[in-house]
Amino acid sequence: MRRLRAERGLSQEALAHECGINRTYLSGVERSERNVSLDNIARIARGLKVKPWVLLDDNTGAK
Repeated sequence: MRRLRAERGLSQEALAHECGINRTYLSGVERSERNVSLDNIARIARGLKVKPWVLLDDNTGAK
């Protein structure tokens, strides 16, 4: 998620606003400190303009 956010030039605050999610929650998700619901995965994926499965696939980092 962090890589995708950085590739798009988004700050955590900008992505959180785009997704309608609290920035501190998003930060915790990025650092794997929070459990994230499927609904929020979908919201984050929409904000990043990717399919939700991309956020769950370990192999996508090896593009």
